[in-house]
Amino acid sequence: MAEIFEYSIFLLLIIVIFILIWKLFQKNVELSKVNQLIIDMQYNHKESIKTAELEARKDSISRQRSTIKGQISETIAPWSMTVVNSVKELNFLGNPIDFVGFKGLDGEGMVEIKFIEVKDGKSRLNKNQRRVRDAVLEKRIDWVEVRIKEIQIEEKILN
Repeated sequence: MAEIFEYSIFLLLIIVIFILIWKLFQKNVELSKVNQLIIDMQYNHKESIKTAELEARKDSISRQRSTIKGQISETIAPWSMTVVNSVKELNFLGNPIDFVGFKGLDGEGMVEIKFIEVKDGKSRLNKNQRRVRDAVLEKRIDWVEVRIKEIQIEEKILN
């Protein structure tokens, strides 16, 4: 009877060991799947970063081209404008608007003042350009004359 009991315990231990080995095998398979999932996610993440980088480069190049086209347009525009009589009647400001034109300044007649913003394609006025446009359209314009009466200059020579 003792032999049967020892045999049963031995058999039970073998079954428990087999179950533990089976559970370890299952955990190993699950870990392999998780590791593969992590590797796939890292690969997808790298690919999405590459894709985002390519899109950013394309966008940057497109914006650079737009900026260069705008600068070329601003350079060429004065010679094709009809809002002033000649290029000599234009003064370049650059910011917030491109030019102030003084139509008729070359002659002796009346002078018309023109605020000129050069835009290319579908570009739009920025916030400050719209504010300047609105001030001009609402005639919120003044003539201001500044006179300098005396300037004192002090020179110091340091040895």
